[in-house]
Amino acid sequence: MKNNFALLAALAALVCTVVHAQAPARPPLLAQGTDAPDFTALRGDSTLVKLSAFRGQFVLVDFWSTWCGPCKRTMPHMEKLHQKLKDQGLVVLGVCVWDERVKFDGWLRQPQVATSYLKVFDPAGRANLRSIASRDYKVSGIPTFYLIDPEGKVAFTGVGALGQTEIALDRALAAAGFKL
Repeated sequence: MKNNFALLAALAALVCTVVHAQAPARPPLLAQGTDAPDFTALRGDSTLVKLSAFRGQFVLVDFWSTWCGPCKRTMPHMEKLHQKLKDQGLVVLGVCVWDERVKFDGWLRQPQVATSYLKVFDPAGRANLRSIASRDYKVSGIPTFYLIDPEGKVAFTGVGALGQTEIALDRALAAAGFKL
């Protein structure tokens, strides 16, 4: 019996090691200080929104999707930041990626999470490799956040719905001069 237990424990350790060793590392996001690539996305009424239209302001870009549970968990924090910091010059821009336009439109009519910040749709739709997030911002998982400074440079990047991402974002906003 002891030998069976030892054998099973050794096998479990080996499987964990192999699985961990094969897990691909996320590619790095754009580096701090990098020019943020300009992009054009669609509002609910199909009018165009360009990132460069917000030059001169800080822009918090939130890459999200209607099907993404972690994205939904971060939206209340994004809304809180929007409400608290919009008068200080922060624009929160939710860019719906890797999704279907019909689902985005449905979200705008009946949001699963009530928010008031601007949400736009990536015209690449479900075409992951052609999306703004994948092609231009090296996003491999959502939610992913980019804080873009008034000169159009990346000031902060964060991934995920964990509290430490929100804490790091809040610190980056404070360092940028926002009063939280």
